Amino acid sequence: MASSIRVTKVLAAAMLLPALCLHAQLKWGETSTKGTANLSSGYSATYGNMVQSSHGWTFGGAGTFSGSFHSPNFLSYNFSPYLNQSRANSNFQSITNSSGLSLSTNIFAGSKFPGSITYSKAYNSEGNYAVPGLANFVTHGNSDTFGINWSENLKEMPSFFAGYQMGKSKYNVYGSSGDGNNAFRSVNLHSAYVWEGFNLGAFYAHGNSHAAVPEIVSSQVLKSRSATDVYGANAAHRIPWRGSASASFARSNWNSEFLGYSSTGTIDTVNATAGVHPHNRISLSVSTNYSDNLSGQLEQSVIAAGGVLPGLNTSQSSNSFDLMSLGTFTPMPNLQTSAFVERRTQTFLGESYGVTSYGGDAVYTHALLNGTINASGSVTANKADKTGEDTLGFSATETYSNVLLKWHLNESFSYAQNAQTLLVTYTNSFYNYSGNARRNWGRYNVSMGTGGARTALTQQAGTSSSSQSYNGSMGFGQYITGTGSYSKANGQALATGAGLVGVPVPVPVVPSDLVNLFGGRSYSGGISSSPAKKLTLSATYSNSRSNTFSGGISSANNNNQFNTIIQYQVRKMNVVSGYSRLEQGFTGSGQKPETISAYYMGLTRWFNIF
Repeated sequence: MASSIRVTKVLAAAMLLPALCLHAQLKWGETSTKGTANLSSGYSATYGNMVQSSHGWTFGGAGTFSGSFHSPNFLSYNFSPYLNQSRANSNFQSITNSSGLSLSTNIFAGSKFPGSITYSKAYNSEGNYAVPGLANFVTHGNSDTFGINWSENLKEMPSFFAGYQMGKSKYNVYGSSGDGNNAFRSVNLHSAYVWEGFNLGAFYAHGNSHAAVPEIVSSQVLKSRSATDVYGANAAHRIPWRGSASASFARSNWNSEFLGYSSTGTIDTVNATAGVHPHNRISLSVSTNYSDNLSGQLEQSVIAAGGVLPGLNTSQSSNSFDLMSLGTFTPMPNLQTSAFVERRTQTFLGESYGVTSYGGDAVYTHALLNGTINASGSVTANKADKTGEDTLGFSATETYSNVLLKWHLNESFSYAQNAQTLLVTYTNSFYNYSGNARRNWGRYNVSMGTGGARTALTQQAGTSSSSQSYNGSMGFGQYITGTGSYSKANGQALATGAGLVGVPVPVPVVPSDLVNLFGGRSYSGGISSSPAKKLTLSATYSNSRSNTFSGGISSANNNNQFNTIIQYQVRKMNVVSGYSRLEQGFTGSGQKPETISAYYMGLTRWFNIF
């Protein structure tokens, strides 16, 4: 205890000393280094209904040290340690004070064998568990990441790149029981070579990961594991009429588990394309792709999202073939048109399907009312072999920006009906929009914006997802600024280690007991002011309410956060006082909501070390 007090006194005294800026840069032999640091010391207190209260005098700091050895092209580095700092939100003293470091180096950057190494480690850092369209849930935990890359670029020799990445984290979601964890490893190899006019390439990638999600929106811990290996080759060559042709092959192997379900398989894909440009206004192309395992492609899209498809036999014969020809014509600089014919055939779950599609689109750009409008539209006619049914699909997109009566205006809108999906038996419909406006009257300023989206599989009732958001702000110079936002969302998602993610394939393919139904709304507001030079006052509040339902288990979730800070700068010193409060809970976790608060008051001093 006495030792800790002595250290604190030394740090407090150091903050009051003049900056140690004897030199702009420190040199030691062939090593050149620059360093800056912030040291802080003050009183902090943390208390809540599910944590042991603590308070006392704390110290911390953050530094950045960068430099090189011999020359920056030989070895350069950047090292940033920090102690008792808020890394999740630099503007507020967050609930958790994080400590850790980050390191990056570049080796032989000026040679034909460049490489790099990165490493970071964080203790007690604050993070998020994502919810589509709504405020994220708050987490806290530890994490590690490491990466190394190396390249070879010798003249008239095949180039080569190798990369290795790994990372892991362990966290807890406030208001839930149990810990969650994530871990991953990946290897990437790539080589390229130019031979007799052919651009040749080959690659290999391996990745594996595992995750355990705590009891947030279900009554059990969700566990997943996956491993993938992908390798292949590609080639490209120029052809007459200012054209090019290319082809590629890839094989993908996977092995995955989710909630006790397992899946394994192999996919071979072949792609080829050729295009020519016989006239400045005309281009023609043809492309084709083939997969020998369509079921596997569906499975991999779900694995990438964090789950598996139990009951889907990926070893059963299934395949897909796509052949498309496309022609484009540009009648004027601001108008481009195209027409296409496409043939798709698929074998899936013992049935064969085929669709012939043809159509066209146009893209137009033009000045309008002192602004610019961009618009595009397409029409697609589809004829199904199995049913003989004809469908018509179309889409439209437009964006517009202008300054009208000193208002800066921007808006966009997109709509699609009967758009083709990976499976020819399903089509999708969606729309999304956004708009914002802002204006200044001298020091007074105002802005507002809105956005929204909706998507649904046309043939499947109850498969829609939607979101809406609104935001606005008003201010008067540096004296006061107020902000506010509101959003709501609902839809279907998979629970993964990174949060809830949208279901990537139709629900009839993904079993309903793996799908989370979610819906809710969130709003937030904030106010900030700098009434005097070097004085900053600010406060924010956010509230989120949501409901989730999965496997017969429903959960009502809530999240409330309040943060405030007062900061005053005196030369190179900042006087800081902040307060944070979080309330978060999930009825699906079987425990009461957790409330935790933190208060801090202290000094921060900036130093130019060397």
